[in-house]
Amino acid sequence: MNIYYAILVHVVWFLSTYFVVVFMLALFYNRKKLYDSPEFRKNDKLPKISIIVPAYNEEESIADCIKSLKLIDYPKSLFEVIIVNDGSIDRTADIVREHTGKNIILVDNSKNKGKAKSLNQGISLAKGSYIACMDADTIVPSDILRKTLPYFKDEKVGSVTVSVEVRSAKNFLQRIIRLEYILGLSLFLKIFSLFNCVHVTPGPFSVYRKRLLDKIGYFDPENITEDLEIAYRIHKSGYKIANCMSTAVHTVTPHDMKGLYRQRRRWYSGALLTLWQHKDILAKNKTGLFGYFIPFNYALIASGLGLFVFSTYLLFSNIFRNLSYYSLTNYNFFSNMTFDFDLLAVSMFLFFGLSGILGMILLVTYSLGIARSSLERKPSLYFGYFILFFMYQAFWLASFFIVLMRRKVRW
Repeated sequence: MNIYYAILVHVVWFLSTYFVVVFMLALFYNRKKLYDSPEFRKNDKLPKISIIVPAYNEEESIADCIKSLKLIDYPKSLFEVIIVNDGSIDRTADIVREHTGKNIILVDNSKNKGKAKSLNQGISLAKGSYIACMDADTIVPSDILRKTLPYFKDEKVGSVTVSVEVRSAKNFLQRIIRLEYILGLSLFLKIFSLFNCVHVTPGPFSVYRKRLLDKIGYFDPENITEDLEIAYRIHKSGYKIANCMSTAVHTVTPHDMKGLYRQRRRWYSGALLTLWQHKDILAKNKTGLFGYFIPFNYALIASGLGLFVFSTYLLFSNIFRNLSYYSLTNYNFFSNMTFDFDLLAVSMFLFFGLSGILGMILLVTYSLGIARSSLERKPSLYFGYFILFFMYQAFWLASFFIVLMRRKVRW
């Protein structure tokens, strides 16, 4: 057995097992209060909030987005919606004009500036004490503001995220992504918030304290994952990012592998670039546990990717070697086949692999139960989720290559 491969297996097993055990313990200990959230009292003065919606070629979804915003249960005089049409070449601007009113404002740009610049443009025009940023293909529930704004009673909270769920999961891929979102963009962020380690303020919907944005600057227009990069600066400024699981928004996701690859290539490449941009916080006490969680997370990703590449290499090298052996027997594959099984001869690496898979199945199953998900527990979804997990290794590999080669990633 290759000594380097053995070391890599042990490292990945230790890091992944540590993550699963800590996560499960935190989930179990806090299971009864995950959906608890602060509320406005009867005599509380409600704050004004501005909702910024950048839109580029969103004629198919912008009307539903606006309709959901109009149904928000909050005094109309205390919230405004600023929709920034980012140089769309379809009917986006015309559809928005049909819905504009007292608290729905259209900013119509003739040229495309990019999402971050459009968000910054909307924030600069905002009159609210709090800023909500959301995607134009997102649908919000009526309680979204009454559920999120009370978190800001804690003066150390700089941003609040919510659960993100898939809107209209029509095919098998989208149902798998729905499972991923229920875990990754809902339950995981909630547990991370308990450790003050939320590493992203998801683009579909997140709320920010306006004076914090004025202090740290708005979104970075040079970063392709602006919602992730700003989370680092929030932590560096000494503020916390809270998560609210008692409300959820619904957003559109890729419907095919090509779209998924483009999305994850941007996410992962942007994550690596952001990590390098803010490398000064790594393993530093100034951001608390966040400064240690980030290097742990990327150590797990990098070692897992290394194990994936190494295992793939060993697999194919073994296949080619065995084929060369079988060529001597005229490819008689059954000549030396035996079916003896000795429990004591089971490899430690097989144990690591099986324990890791069983641990993930347990984590997913328990998490779905805690998350009150209506998602059916079909074996095919579990299988698809694990297949997608292995495909993500290829996506990460491509992203590392893109970053190292300094190639530009577009939306």
